[in-house]
Amino acid sequence: MIINFYPEHDSLKLEKAAKEYESIWKKEGNKITDIIEKASGLKFKEKIINAVVCNEVSYSIPLKLQSDISRVHKEGSLTHELCHRIVVGNDFMVKSGRSHNNWAMAVHKHIDLVLYDILVELYGKDFAKKEIDFEISLWAGKDISPYKIAWDWALAMTKEERQVLWKNTVKNRQFQG
Repeated sequence: MIINFYPEHDSLKLEKAAKEYESIWKKEGNKITDIIEKASGLKFKEKIINAVVCNEVSYSIPLKLQSDISRVHKEGSLTHELCHRIVVGNDFMVKSGRSHNNWAMAVHKHIDLVLYDILVELYGKDFAKKEIDFEISLWAGKDISPYKIAWDWALAMTKEERQVLWKNTVKNRQFQG
């Protein structure tokens, strides 16, 4: 898979961040995609993705990557967003309540079933723990972070329990809220 990284606009800061993402991808892209595919049991359908590096929190579709975070968090954010891309590319549906919080929680509960083990395999347990804390810290809403709820839910299970639930999710191609 090819990912092209573009700064959102002509800013040295954004250009530097885009180059850093590009460096990560050149060094680890094949490993990241292989581990995501292996852990998820899915294949990436997209062959080319354009990523915009910007001053916002990372988002999967369109692929927007946060510029003002450390290289370590860039690795984690890129991996996280690619986990979203692989499920969307494989036609998963989300069944949740109407609110954005319910949708975010439903999606992240299921992504987190495999994301933790992907992060551990790529970068180790300490990295995974720090990335989880970082993701939880991104929530700016008034109520409890749906990311925290999702991570607490997923990590309350053993790896084997997460794998069984993920396989059921893959079979049904649906996230339940």
